[in-house]
Amino acid sequence: MERARRGSLKGALGSHDRPASALGFRRVLAVFGALVLLLGTIAAVLWTDQLWLAVLLGAGFVAACVNVYWVNRRLHYERPQH
Repeated sequence: MERARRGSLKGALGSHDRPASALGFRRVLAVFGALVLLLGTIAAVLWTDQLWLAVLLGAGFVAACVNVYWVNRRLHYERPQH
């Protein structure tokens, strides 16, 4: 029986030997979270006079955008386009 090198996976992505990861779904959730935080930031700026709330939601939006970027990079390395 031939053993694969440690860290290398056999088979196509999504097969029994190499199950697909949840990064595609995580990207959907990350984009949705970023959109919600963006809408919350806009609403806080337009409808309230609470500067701290707008700053907090804006910082959350920036962090969510970093998360979207990170998930996209992980997907790029997991599923390279030939």
